Amino acid sequence: MDGRYFGDTRDLFTFDLVRHIMKSLPELAGFTFVPMLTGTETAGHGKKDAQKDLDKAYRFGKAGSQNSELREHLMRLQEIANEPEYFRGIGTYFDKEMILIDISGRQRFTNPDRDTYFQSVLHDFPKNSLIFLDPETGLEEEHPDEKHLLLSEVKKVCDHLDSGSILMIYQHIPRAKHEEYVRRRCTQLEESTGSWPAVITDNEIAFFLFAKNQKLMVHLKNALECYADTYPALRFLNCRS
Repeated sequence: MDGRYFGDTRDLFTFDLVRHIMKSLPELAGFTFVPMLTGTETAGHGKKDAQKDLDKAYRFGKAGSQNSELREHLMRLQEIANEPEYFRGIGTYFDKEMILIDISGRQRFTNPDRDTYFQSVLHDFPKNSLIFLDPETGLEEEHPDEKHLLLSEVKKVCDHLDSGSILMIYQHIPRAKHEEYVRRRCTQLEESTGSWPAVITDNEIAFFLFAKNQKLMVHLKNALECYADTYPALRFLNCRS
């Protein structure tokens, strides 16, 4: 993730979805946020204005926009100038929602130090948790940089995932046929991890979600379908079907 996007409509979708999953699945003990923070691309670069109008997001029915408390909270986070304050702000929101949150891997994520970063994340790995990997762009294998997550890294995390946990991955959708692109990524994830993800998308971004426990996966899919029904722009995809 990049600090220029703190508190934008994608945060709105992300953290409202996290809240929905946590409230829908009381068997989850907590939420673990792995931000994969890259920072700005150029020193002194201002924050991006695109995607930051949360009042407009409400008018257009964007995902998460019905959550007025989160909208107001993110508007305040848009004014934050540094990462520690942003992380404290995210923590404050989930504390108010009575959701236990842990933010793992707060250090900068760089391409040369990938292994070190994930070693730190996996060192004290949570159980019975919703674990969210938040790369700036998403999955990439051909020409990865600090904006990307590798399939091999997803596999490492999945190998550590216990039967009571869920893995959630952010993915930006490029200018391509959306469903075809998402299903291709699902196939790659299944080949890498041995599990088919469930997907929820607004055609701009998607989230891939896994659970090893089949009963938990059924509960997760039901929760995602209910959430998708709340916003007309959302679609739930069961990639295996």
